[in-house]
Amino acid sequence: MNLIAENSGILQWLVGERPDRTGTPALQWANLPESWGVFVLIAIVGLLCYGVFWLYKREINTCPMPVKMLMAGIRLFVLLLLVLLFLKPSLYFQKVDEVRPPIELLRDSSLSLARGDLYRNDEQVKLLAGLTGLDADSIDAGSISRTELLNRAFEKHPEILEQMRLKGPVHVVDFADGSTPYELIPSITQEDLDQAAAGKGSDEQDSAVEDSPVKEDPATESVDVKLPELIASGAATDIWQALKNVLDATTTPSSIVLISEGQHNGNGDPLEMAEKAASLDIPIYTIGVGDPNPPKNVAVKEVYVRNKAYPDEPFEVEAVVQTSRRNETNLPARLKVALLEQRRDSTGKLSQPIEVKSESVNVPENGGRIRLNFQHATNRPGKYVYTVRSETLPDETDTDDNELVSSQLEVVDEKVKVLLISGLPNWDYQQVYKLLQRDQTIDLSCWLQSMDESRPQEGNTPITRLPQTIEELGQYNVILLLDPDPSEFDDRWVGLLKDFCEYKAGGVMFMAGPQFSSEFLTKPSLKPFRDIVPVRFGDLEEIEVNEALASATDDRAGKMLLVPFNMDHPVMSFRSEPEENLKIWNLMPGIYWSFPASRAKPTARVLMERGDQVSAEGNQPLMVSGRFGAGSVLYLGFQGTWRWRPIGLQAQYFDRFWIQVVRFLVETRSLQGSRRGFIDREKTEYELGQRVTLVARLLDEQFKPSKEPTFDAVIKSDDGREQTIKLKLLPNQEGRYEGSFPATRIGAYEATVKIGDSAEKLIDPVSFRVVSPSAETGSYWLNEKLLRDISDRSGGQYFRLDSIRKLPDVLPNTVERFTFNSPPEPLWDASPKLRWLIFLLPVVLLTIEWAARKWYKLL
Repeated sequence: MNLIAENSGILQWLVGERPDRTGTPALQWANLPESWGVFVLIAIVGLLCYGVFWLYKREINTCPMPVKMLMAGIRLFVLLLLVLLFLKPSLYFQKVDEVRPPIELLRDSSLSLARGDLYRNDEQVKLLAGLTGLDADSIDAGSISRTELLNRAFEKHPEILEQMRLKGPVHVVDFADGSTPYELIPSITQEDLDQAAAGKGSDEQDSAVEDSPVKEDPATESVDVKLPELIASGAATDIWQALKNVLDATTTPSSIVLISEGQHNGNGDPLEMAEKAASLDIPIYTIGVGDPNPPKNVAVKEVYVRNKAYPDEPFEVEAVVQTSRRNETNLPARLKVALLEQRRDSTGKLSQPIEVKSESVNVPENGGRIRLNFQHATNRPGKYVYTVRSETLPDETDTDDNELVSSQLEVVDEKVKVLLISGLPNWDYQQVYKLLQRDQTIDLSCWLQSMDESRPQEGNTPITRLPQTIEELGQYNVILLLDPDPSEFDDRWVGLLKDFCEYKAGGVMFMAGPQFSSEFLTKPSLKPFRDIVPVRFGDLEEIEVNEALASATDDRAGKMLLVPFNMDHPVMSFRSEPEENLKIWNLMPGIYWSFPASRAKPTARVLMERGDQVSAEGNQPLMVSGRFGAGSVLYLGFQGTWRWRPIGLQAQYFDRFWIQVVRFLVETRSLQGSRRGFIDREKTEYELGQRVTLVARLLDEQFKPSKEPTFDAVIKSDDGREQTIKLKLLPNQEGRYEGSFPATRIGAYEATVKIGDSAEKLIDPVSFRVVSPSAETGSYWLNEKLLRDISDRSGGQYFRLDSIRKLPDVLPNTVERFTFNSPPEPLWDASPKLRWLIFLLPVVLLTIEWAARKWYKLL
């Protein structure tokens, strides 16, 4: 049982002052019985009282009655004192501490906070200028970022943080796709503020006196604490996770202050956390940063151009332009988009951009993506880049994304050297060699294996024998094999062909046929050829293949199935519009014969399948593209492309198909035949913060896989900055190198590798670009509705940034009281005074009673 003394001053006097004792002294009875024991104690005390008075009542009458009552009272007091000692009175000190729970200050540090806003409300611009002290015109023009506005608001008005600290310590947490907590800013009292103000005043007076040293006041130091600067660099805005981390923490805050633009792009629902905060009696106060009006913006999102073309050869520059909603942002109904060309000189510098094409496009009412295709051609060899630029609109929110630069296009005037090998002069061979022989960009050599030895071979550059060394084979860029006769080949020649493709980036096409393909693919010495082609045939013996071929031959055309998601492949693309491209392919006649390949290899792309030849592994692949080492490969499991000639005008689609086949196969091959490798990247576009991985296949001077441990890759940005990273040799993979680096700056980049002692760039560069995270670029205007809903559901309040000075007034002034009791100690051990008082008092009283009894001759 605990009894706090009403007059603790008496107890304090009795126990004395000790430094280890703080708080209010109080008593408790350590041996006080509980439950029915209390009634037993009362009964004992009652019996003691009755017994004492009953005994004194029976005493002789030699003693006056008042004296008897006095002695009875003394004896009763002593007995009661002994009962109290039995109950073990103990002293303890009670201390009550008042604690203010922290205020959680959550600041959005995502990249969208690094933007500026073109405010459409002039009054809001004036309020922000008054709050921050920044130039109103700069704020209105969007040249001042949201983070700068926020940082300046707290810097210019330190009383905001001071008033918050009066209501509790402030815990600052910056959040984006993760959280960055800072140290707790301690709370202060009004007395601290007054002392700091007085200290500043005295410091100013002291500083006015010459040679007077200024001392730092501890009170001033505790008050003058600034918020850490907000830096916007996060890749996403996950409000749900930020609130969840606070609500799940062991320390319960008095309130939460959330500063954000409200564009939540995480997985959870922030309103769920707001309702949880309400159930815990934790209000959330939201501060909206930015302009709530949807942006008026036109952005060029994608630009694509192939990497090689030939003089006067038409090519396409494809672009995607994205617009905001026309009905909400007053966009014009039509928009001008221009194509600009720049040529790179021998030093790598770009010329001034020249507008070569332009289009006027319709802007969708609800906004969205607009696809454009610019047809262009140039007759001057060199390296070019193309910029797609949309017109700048009045009051446009963001003009930085109005243009985008393509990767590099190289216009080459060297002819592609093609070696065409065919077992028989079938219809495909006759039409293909005539087409390639008359093409001005191709230098064709033919090897018709059935040709009489006395007759010369066809082609622009006739040959008298097949190449027999890697040097001879390396003079060609592309090798086309049309149902070749295996009798003229051996394992050594197949090995040369593998080296040509794997190490020299040569292109190889294999067209199967009913005459020789069965033997060619099953002949033991030629089986390594299967490594090159991008399909698998299974473990077929020659007789099994022949049977399969016989069953595949039919007088009726088989069904040709196109793979929709691969229709953009360079070999398949007749038109840039997918629907138009598909219509043209659907006009092509069916397949009468096909070689029974079982399936495509894992990394290959299936372009065409046969619908009426289905096995346990799916449709039979007819056309498959892939890579073997550094080179491109193409498999055609059918013959009869000559039947496509009637489609279109003057066999235009047959001609274009075969020209595109050659272009695809030569795309990764240096036309001079001296390429010592290539460098590539995983994708063409990376978001800020992602790692850019570069892979390279490099050869030594003998065109063998390099064994050097490292090579330097040089990365150059569009603003002229350069950095070098190490490409390291992969374990157990000679000639294969890999390196990576983080994408830290937005822009367009080129990467290349310099090999050898000279500074000559022997590896063609690869282009990529770094963009803002997609989660932060899609929606970045102020989402007031979400922030209001969060504050309303949690019991808080919403403020705009220009009203942030009102925030401290509405924050709850929560105080939690905690009682701490010291360990109890027996009352007689509390001080010497009490010890002597407790133990001498019964002796003294009993002595008085004994003396009185003797005086009155009582027993």
